[in-house]
Amino acid sequence: MIKSLQIQNYALLKDVCINFMDGFTVVSGETGAGKSIMLDALSLLLGKRVERFSEDKNTSKSIIEGVFLIDSSRYQFFKDNDLDFDEETVVRREINQNGKSRAFINDTPVLLNTLTAFGKQVVEIHAQHQSVLLKDEDAQFKLIDQLAKSEKELANYQHELKGYTRLKSELITIKKSGSLSAAELEFLQYQFDELNTANLLVNEKEELEQQISLLENVDGIAKAISESEFLLNNEQGILTSISTIKRQLLEFDSFNEISERVESLLIELNDINVELSDVNNKLEADPEELLRLNNRLDILNNLLQKHRKQFVEELIDFKDEVEQKIQISSSFDLQLKAKQSEITKQLSVLKISSEILTKKRIKVLEKLKKEIETHLQNLGMPYAQFQVNLKTIDTFHQNGNTDITFLFSANKGSALQEVSKVASGGELSRLMLSIKYITAQSSKVNTLVFDEIDTGVSGEIASLMGDMMLEISKTNQLVAISHLPQIASKANTHLKVVKTVNRKGTISDVIVLNKEQRIEEIAKLLSGKKLTKAAIDNAVELLNQ
Repeated sequence: MIKSLQIQNYALLKDVCINFMDGFTVVSGETGAGKSIMLDALSLLLGKRVERFSEDKNTSKSIIEGVFLIDSSRYQFFKDNDLDFDEETVVRREINQNGKSRAFINDTPVLLNTLTAFGKQVVEIHAQHQSVLLKDEDAQFKLIDQLAKSEKELANYQHELKGYTRLKSELITIKKSGSLSAAELEFLQYQFDELNTANLLVNEKEELEQQISLLENVDGIAKAISESEFLLNNEQGILTSISTIKRQLLEFDSFNEISERVESLLIELNDINVELSDVNNKLEADPEELLRLNNRLDILNNLLQKHRKQFVEELIDFKDEVEQKIQISSSFDLQLKAKQSEITKQLSVLKISSEILTKKRIKVLEKLKKEIETHLQNLGMPYAQFQVNLKTIDTFHQNGNTDITFLFSANKGSALQEVSKVASGGELSRLMLSIKYITAQSSKVNTLVFDEIDTGVSGEIASLMGDMMLEISKTNQLVAISHLPQIASKANTHLKVVKTVNRKGTISDVIVLNKEQRIEEIAKLLSGKKLTKAAIDNAVELLNQ
């Protein structure tokens, strides 16, 4: 339940603290006093998107904070969202002048969707003139599942629907990837054969270019090696001269470090000399080998140019890609049949889960019909009829493979029609209260908020609605905004929203009425601003009932 609500700088509510009690609380006040603003602030605290802003430009932000009494059944929500669990949970939302907001649950920052999820668990708001339940199929299915206790069957059905949807998506992918014409397949096979026959090797092109360069310059290379060997090995050559330097330096200890460096130089030059000899021994003109190497390089370059690639490695990757497409196309029929078989099996499972869900829902429909019609009769509608139709359809959606329709008739002899098309304001109010009365008994939400659910009724009917609200409040905290004295008199607690005008502007406040103030407020609801003795006596009588 909600324990308190503090509102700072939100529209007309500059600094308001409202303490809520268990049971039935009624909220009254003149039109425009700020009742809807108070309800709007509560909705914002529970995740509603920002629409209204403070009119005070000198204040940087609006702050709305609520304290909720939470039982251990909500512990899993806190665990799933990595929040500290506390029986007195504090929720705060801060909104700046640009409409940007921050939200906190027990001082931990949370995203708006987390705040919304929390709100759905603790408070249910039936806003003024809002009959979503009677127009929105999702809300109607939710109501039936709540009464039928079929949440488990719904979750199982939705799991099977997810699997069915995934398989159908995979089938589309197979069809797209495997739907190649004979000409396309023939062309791919030609590309693969050409690339496969080429026996492509990584780094082959670079090695070919190096070998070709060697064979094309045999004479020049041989001359360079000959001159280099002469300079290294003759009697006055480099090796001889450096060996002489080494011997002279070894005679003196002061040249030890330099001698080591000279020794390293000699080792390196000897290695160079040996390598030159190896190259020279292998070096010979081979026109046929040169031709072969050039032909092979031409093949690689042609393939690179043809397929618009820069490196042989890219050609190898392209060959693998073409091969994969051919394989997919070759096994297309087998994959298609296998996936279609999976879909058929999953569809059978989906149908069974849908049938189980529908059967469980149907079991509560007759009971729901009788209960609502009984409540409507008690609320002055003796000929009212109500019915929920579930019609099986060929498609599957999130709530099953049925369409749902709420049908209603208020008058004797009138045919049942869709609720939204035939119910008047007063009839709609009584129907909604009857539904809320029934669902409150099985609702997991502890707090219900009604914003003028009594629209369009008065007199004895209003009194009967007040009795129903009082009955609901025995198991759920109930807060109702109302202008009707018959309903206000039934409440355990009476709050009034008052508006005052001073030199600084207009502000609203919420006050708790004592017994005398309640009598006066109910008398005003009966007679208007001008209080009469008859109205006061009437108010006293209503409170004593």
